[in-house]
Amino acid sequence: MHPLDQWPAPKRLYTQLASWSLGLLVLTSINVSNAAFEGGEGVGKEYLSLDATAVNITDDEGYIIKAMPLEGQATFDLNRTEIVEHEVQEGETLSMIAYRYGLNLNSIRYANTNLGSSDYLKIGQKLKIPPKDGLYVTIPNGATLVALMDKYKGNLDDTKAFNGIEDDSDLTSGEQLFIVGGKPEVVYIAQTNSGNSSYNTAGGYSSYGPDVDSYDVPVNDLGWIRPTKGIITQGFHGGHPAYDIADSSKPDILAVMDGTVVDTGTGWDGGYGNNVWIDHGNGYKTHYAHMTEFYVQVGDTVTQGQVIGQMGNTGRVYGVTGIHLHFEVSYNGVKISPSFMGVW
Repeated sequence: MHPLDQWPAPKRLYTQLASWSLGLLVLTSINVSNAAFEGGEGVGKEYLSLDATAVNITDDEGYIIKAMPLEGQATFDLNRTEIVEHEVQEGETLSMIAYRYGLNLNSIRYANTNLGSSDYLKIGQKLKIPPKDGLYVTIPNGATLVALMDKYKGNLDDTKAFNGIEDDSDLTSGEQLFIVGGKPEVVYIAQTNSGNSSYNTAGGYSSYGPDVDSYDVPVNDLGWIRPTKGIITQGFHGGHPAYDIADSSKPDILAVMDGTVVDTGTGWDGGYGNNVWIDHGNGYKTHYAHMTEFYVQVGDTVTQGQVIGQMGNTGRVYGVTGIHLHFEVSYNGVKISPSFMGVW
């Protein structure tokens, strides 16, 4: 006779249920880790590789980045004094790279002038990483430390300490100087005052022109200048083969290189509004659109830095907040990213 047969039926049932529950609990708790691995290829490994101490933070532009990446080697080095080269890996963004090296995003842009504003990166792309926030400049003849700091808005004491110099006698013309905390100089400076160029709005031509007809603008190694000042609100991508450069103060628009005006448009003109095409005679053409007015006609010869118009919001632009320059570059008829110019 079974020992439980002598117990009342309810008591036997409760005892059996308790025994089965206890046995099931023991069975399911055996070798849980193996069960996790068998639940899917690599599931257990991925789970175990997570670092519970890792936290997410955001950079100045709002991008979420990990304070301690799960993979890779930390490269932050406060004592670095030379530029290093970084090869872009899969999944990396400019914000992530800047954080890894402990730098401001713009410092990497200053060292890599071929970067577009959209900051698109390609796997295998090589980036120059400066040692600190700031930029390298070539020392001109007769330069002084105070003048350089004023021009590039750098920190004098930190710059002297970083470069190991004491005073102006340590500066050598033609050599590179790293200006700690520095920023590029102002885009352009007014040089002449004209007032007799023709200009065009949706209503036609007039006998007066811009207050300033040309600017003294730093030319980069590739021979280009920026067409205007402002921030880039949209970069080059599919469906938008141009840069949009915005500034609500409606700054002047400049010819980025010598050339000939080959086409203009007014009013709507396919959404471009008041716009100008310039052929630079070397396979390159540039297109400047949405201007509130422009000061050139087809057949005009323009020089680099010449004011050809004023930023506006004509054509397919929405409201006063849409004031910007739509700037395109084409080579032998094919539109290419303005980032190749190396001025951003």
